[in-house]
Amino acid sequence: MGQTPSITAETALLRVLINGECDGAELIRKVRDWTDGAIDLDEAGFQAAMSDLQNKALVESQAGATDKRSGQPRQTYLLTPDGQAAAMEILAASLTPDS
Repeated sequence: MGQTPSITAETALLRVLINGECDGAELIRKVRDWTDGAIDLDEAGFQAAMSDLQNKALVESQAGATDKRSGQPRQTYLLTPDGQAAAMEILAASLTPDS
């Protein structure tokens, strides 16, 4: 989608979360798709980026639907109001043509 090389895992996660809450596996897939494979997070990379976003109070997590295989609730992630504002800035920048 013509993303700039300066996009980080954190900014990609914020941009993807604009569309609503997701679990980790779905976020990893959506980030890979949105960045055309430029950012392909493994579990450790995802956890590090998500921890950074949570520490900055841009993303929060909650227990979601129960995983059918493990019987455990899936962790889902969603934007906080500050995260929503940051994500909208990222979206606006991605829609602005380069000068």
